[in-house]
Amino acid sequence: MFDAYVRDYARWTPRAPAVIIPGRAVTYAEFDADIDRCGAALGELDVTPEVGVVSVLVDHPYLLLVVLCALSRLGVASSPHNDDAADLRLTDAGGAAPQPPARFLTRAWQAAMFAREPVPLPELARDPDGLGRVMLSSGTTRSPRRVGLSWRNLELRNLATLRVYSPGRAGTWIPLVGVDAMMGLSLAMGAWSLGAALTGGLPIRDLPGWLEALPPGVIALTPMQLRQLLAVLPDGFQPQAGWRVLCTGSLLPGALAREARTRLSPDLRVVYGATEAGLSAITHAADLDRHPGAIGFPVAGGRVSIVDDDGVPVPDGHSGHIRIAGDRIVDGYLGDPAATAERFRDGGFLTGDIGHRLPDGRLVLEGRADDRMNLGGRKFMPALLEEAALECPGVLDAACFAVPDDKGFDKAWLAVVAAPGFDRDSLAAHLARRPGLPAPGYAWTEEIPRNAMGKIDRAQLRAAVQGVLAQGRPPA
Repeated sequence: MFDAYVRDYARWTPRAPAVIIPGRAVTYAEFDADIDRCGAALGELDVTPEVGVVSVLVDHPYLLLVVLCALSRLGVASSPHNDDAADLRLTDAGGAAPQPPARFLTRAWQAAMFAREPVPLPELARDPDGLGRVMLSSGTTRSPRRVGLSWRNLELRNLATLRVYSPGRAGTWIPLVGVDAMMGLSLAMGAWSLGAALTGGLPIRDLPGWLEALPPGVIALTPMQLRQLLAVLPDGFQPQAGWRVLCTGSLLPGALAREARTRLSPDLRVVYGATEAGLSAITHAADLDRHPGAIGFPVAGGRVSIVDDDGVPVPDGHSGHIRIAGDRIVDGYLGDPAATAERFRDGGFLTGDIGHRLPDGRLVLEGRADDRMNLGGRKFMPALLEEAALECPGVLDAACFAVPDDKGFDKAWLAVVAAPGFDRDSLAAHLARRPGLPAPGYAWTEEIPRNAMGKIDRAQLRAAVQGVLAQGRPPA
């Protein structure tokens, strides 16, 4: 389906850049021809819709995009590299055959594929409700679940992308989160829908130079990637005016947002959504100054409600579970009826997040339901302590988590990454001036463990501190 966007612009603007990778810009005409070449070569490997879902494990960023679009052109459902439940895997990796069964895209195969004469593949009459893509839900407490997206659902999500992300932003689209994530795939489809250029394989350390040189468009990243990008901005950095920065995956701290709006782009937006439900809410990051955790108004086509444990809507201002309904949500998880019954209820999807609604209809995210701590009977969201810690000069990163004390009651702990020479006592003094915060224990570390979307692995932090305490010594 999304390969057809490329074919359109190969006919309309053949010399416009479609993909930008280090050392090369590929035009729409070249990209479309390579998709046809790859599709024909994959067909000779018996990669057809009948094989089922095909996972793509390809290191080269351009080849990954070509294979992804070639599978779409063949009408084959694809999935991310780590989908171990796929029916077949395409990989350019050497060594023993991985699971599931694999077709190896060797260097010789690639050379022959790119050298062959491109012959346009026939345009397919797809079943719009047929499976087009499998995505893996993100999370820190459970293994990822498989989310099946039909060709129709992909089109609906792309329409939301175009309405919300792209007005006035053709230029260059940079998905730092990668196309194996829903946001990255959305940016790829959106860029090619507009005839814009999509980047692949641009490391964060080299990104400042690209932002000064490329036509401005859209950047999608996690709060952690945003922090890493700000850390490598050189003195005198002058990006092209007009970059739109989308931050997704976890709560965006207010201090980080203010720095990014000053040093990177004033057009910084917070995006909220789920693999299972697509784009659901968006807001300008300036809202975080007034409402920490703000994720904005629901996007048309999606209905967001705040409900209690029984699924009953709660009044504005009260915390509850975030539930999403609408045309963009899927029916459930593939092959997992128990998880489907747990998360898909009353015609909506329970995201696993806690939040509340403001009187004007805007939504505020408080954190993950699984992260909510019970500190001696007091319910506490770790983001409150993290946000306060990050406001302290010299604190580079922070993560709050709970560890039981010697009486079995959970106590708040704070893992902290600090700048060299940081006065550790200054953080305790800083937090003591913030009313309503617990006095935490401290674990000083060089890095906060996170998953691919930047979500904190609190279970790993908890286990690490428990292990150190069990040895009778304080954390470093």
